[in-house]
Amino acid sequence: MNEKTFSKFLRRQIFFIGLLYLGDYLFFFFEQNFFNTYLYDVLFLPELYISLMVSLSAAMGLIIMIVWGIISDNTRTRFGRRRPYLLFGGTIAGIAMIFFGFSGNYILCLIIDVVIIGIASNAFLVAERSLIPDTFEVEKRGRANGIVNSISYIGLIVGVAFFMLGSQIFGVNDPRDINNIIISQQGHIFIFFIGGFVFLSVGTLGFTFIRERPISEFPEKKRFLDEIRQTFNLKELKSQKEFFKILLALVIFQSGIGSIMPFLMIFIQRQGLEIWQLLLGIGVAFPVVFVATISLGKLSDQFGRKKYIPLVIILISIGFSIMPFALGNFILFMIGLPFVLVGLLSMMTPFNAWSQDLLPEEKRGKFTGILNIVNTASQIIGSIAGGIVATLFGIQWIFLLGPFFFIGSIPIFMKVKETLKLEY
Repeated sequence: MNEKTFSKFLRRQIFFIGLLYLGDYLFFFFEQNFFNTYLYDVLFLPELYISLMVSLSAAMGLIIMIVWGIISDNTRTRFGRRRPYLLFGGTIAGIAMIFFGFSGNYILCLIIDVVIIGIASNAFLVAERSLIPDTFEVEKRGRANGIVNSISYIGLIVGVAFFMLGSQIFGVNDPRDINNIIISQQGHIFIFFIGGFVFLSVGTLGFTFIRERPISEFPEKKRFLDEIRQTFNLKELKSQKEFFKILLALVIFQSGIGSIMPFLMIFIQRQGLEIWQLLLGIGVAFPVVFVATISLGKLSDQFGRKKYIPLVIILISIGFSIMPFALGNFILFMIGLPFVLVGLLSMMTPFNAWSQDLLPEEKRGKFTGILNIVNTASQIIGSIAGGIVATLFGIQWIFLLGPFFFIGSIPIFMKVKETLKLEY
C-alpha cells in the first residue's frame, strides 16, 4: 500500500474527528452570534452588556484551556486521555446552551456562558485539537486537516443558514422599533436546542468511536503544579522557540481575520441582497473553499508547510482588496467572496498542520492551550483595528486591513523552520 494512503483505521478517525469539528463550528457560531442577539433582542440589554460577556468568555478560555491541556496530557484511563473530555465537555456545554434560552436575567446568562460553557467547552476543544497530532504522523497531517476542516464547514453552512433565515422563520416586531424584525425568545430556544444537541451528540460519538494509543505507550504522569511551573520556566520557553515563532506569525495573520469577522455579516446585510442572491453567493463560494481546503492540505504534505504560503497569502490579499468596491455591486461581491472565505477558512489547514508539528509530543494538550493565545490576542487587535477603520472610513474598508496583516505575517512565517522532511 502507498505509505501516503490513509488506512481504514485512519479514515474512520478522520471522519469522527471531522464530526467533532462540525459540531464545534456550529456550536460556537451560535454562541458567538445568537447569545449576543438573545441579550439584545430578548433581554433588551445595551451593547455594553454584550461586550462584557464576550470579554469574560474570552478571558475564561485563555486561562482554562491551558489548565485542561495539562490535565488531559496527564490523564490515564482505559478510555484514553482525550476521549473522556469529549464526552464531559460536549455533554455539559451542550445542555448549558439548551438552557441559555430560558435565562431570564443577565447574571444567569453570565453563569451559563462564561462559567459553565467556558469551562466545559474548553475541555472539549483541547481534546479535539490534540487528536490530529496524536493520531497522524507529520507526512499525513496536512491532508488530515484538509479533510477534517472540509467536514467542519457543514456546521458553518448550517450556522450561516440559521443566521440568514432566523429573522424570517422566527421574526417578530421589535417593541423598541416596530420597523425592525428581531428573533423571538422561542426562536432562540429552538436554535439553542439545535446547537446544544449537536454538540452533545458529536462529543458522545467521538468518545464512543475514536481510538487512542494504549496507556502503556504514554510517559509517566506529571504533577499539575510542576507542569504549571514549567510552563512559565524561561528555559522551557527557550527550548520551544520555533513554536513561539509560529504563534507570533499566527497572531499577526489572524488579526487580519479578527479585523473582518465582527463586521462581515453587517457588511453582507448592507449589500441589500435578496435571499436568492445570498444563496447563490454561498453556492459559488463554498465549493471553492472546499477545493482550496483539500488542495492546501495536499500541497503542505507534498511540498512542505511553508513553500506555497507567501504565494497563497498574496493571492487572497488581492481578492480581499476587491471587496471595498463590492458594496452595492453584486458582480464584484460574487468575485471577491470566495477569496475572502478561502482566507478566513482554508488557510488554517496548512497553518494547523504546521503548528501541530511543533507541539511537544508529550505536552500537546498544554501547548494547544497556549496556542489559544492566537485566538484571543488576534481578536482583540483585529476588532479594535477594524472598529477604528469602520468608524472613520466606512465598514467596506476593513477589507484592506486583512491584506495589511496577512502580508505582514509572511516574513515571520518564513523564519519558522520547515517541519516536513522532503525526500527527492
